[in-house]
Amino acid sequence: MGTVLYQIVIQPLVVMLEFFYELFFEVLHSKGIAVIGLSFVVTLLTLPLYMIAESWQEIERQKQAAMAGKISRIKRAFKGDEQYMMLSAYYREERYKPIYALRSSFSLLVQIPFFIAAYHYLSNLGTLRGYSFLFIKDFGAPDAMFHIGSFPVNVLPIAMTVINCVAGYIYSKGHPRREKIQIYLCALVFLALLYTSPAGLVLYWTMNNVLSLVKNIFYKIRKPGRILYIGLCLFSLMALLAGLGVMRHAKPMVRFGLIAMGLFLPFVPFVVTWLRSFNETHFLALDDEPKTRLLVFLCAALGLAVLAGLFIPATLMASEPEQYCYVDSYTSPLVFIAYPLLQAIGLFLFWPGCFYALFGKRVKKEFAIIWTLLLCWALVNALAFSGSYGPIEPTMLFMEPQTFKPTMGQFFGQFACTVLVGAVVLLVFEKRATLMGPILAIVLFALAAMGGKDVVAVYSAYTHMEKPQDLAEPEPVFHLSQTGKNVIVLMQDRMYSPMVEPILAEHPELKSQFDGFVFYPNTASFGKYTMIGTPGLFGGYDYTPFEMNRRTGKTLQQKHNEALLTMPVLFHQNGWNVSVSDLPYENYLQQPVTDMYAGYPYVDRVKTHGVYSKHWYAVNGVAPSPYTSFMIKRNLVFFSIFKMVPPILRRAVYHKKYWLSSNPYDDTAKFVDNYSELDLLPELTDFSSDADSLVVLDNEATHEAIYLMGPEYRKAGNNEPDSKWSKEPQYTSMTGVMYRLGEFFQYLKDNGVYDNTRIIIVSDHGMGFDSGLFTPTKGVSLTKDCFVATLLVKDFASHGAIREDDAFMTNADTPALASEGLIADARNPFTQNPLKVEDKNAWMKLVDAPAEATRIRKNSEFSIAPSEWFTVKDDIYNPANWARYTGPLPEATHVDY
Repeated sequence: MGTVLYQIVIQPLVVMLEFFYELFFEVLHSKGIAVIGLSFVVTLLTLPLYMIAESWQEIERQKQAAMAGKISRIKRAFKGDEQYMMLSAYYREERYKPIYALRSSFSLLVQIPFFIAAYHYLSNLGTLRGYSFLFIKDFGAPDAMFHIGSFPVNVLPIAMTVINCVAGYIYSKGHPRREKIQIYLCALVFLALLYTSPAGLVLYWTMNNVLSLVKNIFYKIRKPGRILYIGLCLFSLMALLAGLGVMRHAKPMVRFGLIAMGLFLPFVPFVVTWLRSFNETHFLALDDEPKTRLLVFLCAALGLAVLAGLFIPATLMASEPEQYCYVDSYTSPLVFIAYPLLQAIGLFLFWPGCFYALFGKRVKKEFAIIWTLLLCWALVNALAFSGSYGPIEPTMLFMEPQTFKPTMGQFFGQFACTVLVGAVVLLVFEKRATLMGPILAIVLFALAAMGGKDVVAVYSAYTHMEKPQDLAEPEPVFHLSQTGKNVIVLMQDRMYSPMVEPILAEHPELKSQFDGFVFYPNTASFGKYTMIGTPGLFGGYDYTPFEMNRRTGKTLQQKHNEALLTMPVLFHQNGWNVSVSDLPYENYLQQPVTDMYAGYPYVDRVKTHGVYSKHWYAVNGVAPSPYTSFMIKRNLVFFSIFKMVPPILRRAVYHKKYWLSSNPYDDTAKFVDNYSELDLLPELTDFSSDADSLVVLDNEATHEAIYLMGPEYRKAGNNEPDSKWSKEPQYTSMTGVMYRLGEFFQYLKDNGVYDNTRIIIVSDHGMGFDSGLFTPTKGVSLTKDCFVATLLVKDFASHGAIREDDAFMTNADTPALASEGLIADARNPFTQNPLKVEDKNAWMKLVDAPAEATRIRKNSEFSIAPSEWFTVKDDIYNPANWARYTGPLPEATHVDY
């Protein structure tokens, strides 16, 4: 029962808080200001409820004052049962019920669900842990500004209480003593509840009290409406200036939103006044017939709830029911129907119903009309303009990159339908309003019936499913040669080169485990994102971003696939067996990704990401991460809203995993999905290959970094001795990865194949840390640490503690290093150009473009501005060697190698 109430009452508020927190953080880039912004939003949204509460409390005060004299006389004259009977008779005479006394506490009751939502959200917001703001050292812990002996004094809760008392003092002037006592007791209760709470939560509630104080002062001044409008105009001016100039480096959509807000907000009061005036003179049947009005509102609200919580989720789940069965600790898929349905009921029925019940006839009429329009428009968008976005993961994340840009025809078609449907709805309200209730009831029952049919289909599929094995036992999928040659190329995504030396220094046993390796710290990547860094890594210099843009005869998707296949095809042509595992952005994520291997049957593609996670959890005694079920329960209702809004707005709904600000399971689950395959490499590898063997792997454990606890680095936690990098999850994850690889190398030695195996560990790019190794270069405004790649190479029969080589390298040297001495005159099988280049400096054109520049697969080139090209040469740590590229841009050549 508690879960049901939470999902209906609290979860919609949590989602609202999360949305606005992410919005403020993205615009202002400050978590502290984002928390303060939440206070403003909640205060504005609850202002109508407080106004109702204040009016009810004033009615109660007046009633109590009017009855006080006679009540006092009755209490003096009668005792016991007689007093009770006389008071009851008097209350009946005055048409007053004792329960009405709760009206004086309504403003307190309004705060409770918002307090619970804020407490749950901000207390569990992982991104606030360790964040400092102004005088607050850690948003994720009590502020503990100073200590009295061993007792920590938290200043924020005390300041919150003082402000609360001052606001209560101003508000309660002239009110009965009972109300004043209630206000001060409430302040003390919140002090006790929040004294040891995280500072981020206390700051939010302190700002609520500050705004309450401002509100109470505001009500005492003359002409508050005029003051409010002046404040609105000033806010609009600030938004306009921010959009036009102050935030010129923000994303275009953010700037556009600020400019639109600045231009539109000053006219909102006038538009609202006109709409209300129009509403008062039209749709009169809704004024005269409260039952019709209520029926329309309830059917529309229930229709929206059923559409978002049942029909759309059930339709999606019915398309692939097996995706939602036996997920994490859940067996039945019905739980994933229940959650979005409850959340949708809260979002579209419960909270709007509260407003509907509390307000008068005018607002009820507006709710009935608006909710009907929303339902009709949502149906049009979900059914007629549902869109085609390709396969979707159970977590509601699309498997293919999306632009969410409708064509002009789709935009105008949807706009015309919106206008037409809106006009028809308003015409029915004007002419035959009594018909709208039955029409909406029919729609409601139809949606429920169709959704119920899909639920039955999903459950039927579940009952006929064979329960999957709890554990996927590892078995060999990589086959090396016992007597021939082996080459292993491991792309370790975002492995940060400047951390390699500190890790080796603080864990010296790794130096011997990386027996025979050479570390190249002077290695560059061609971009700061995987999509740009990987083509060159797998395909060589013909697939650097500059060269890919020069060759416009093929799409980016085709060129990316060629890059991934360069080494497998080349080695196969020279008699080698070839295996690949989970290569990055296979087929540019167009499903099925295996299409890129059509025509290459000799490439043994295996999948290891996440396959052995449950086995790893069990073996290591770690509780499995409920990441998938968490995301399904959270995102299904978001996906419904995504389908219900016009296509032009869907990008805003899908934004950053549906505005996800923090997932307590995300990093751990993704990390283990990758880390487990490294830990299990000895069990996944045998020596049965009948020919020389090439194995190419991609692993992202260093991209999805978490804290790992030494000395084994298998379980979450951080017990590193204090050092420059010890507080970074990247450091402990990289340390764990290196230990796991060291164990794999020992396994190769134990089986006598270490000497006949060449191993290359390489990263696609670096990270946005400040390693202190790079000096700024005048005129070059980029984070150089993002462009340093890790490169570790062990050659055949090479031994000795790992050593460094300062030779200038790039990750595009990988194919040449892999084939060196094994394939004479090694050439790219698609371009026929040599893999090894003589003058690397001539190829060094790096890209500092945003991720959006890389993701449209059907384009023939990356969308890179002239100012986003840079060069580096010889020594990446010499600031004089970096420069903005000012030469000719890639000239389109339609060469189709």
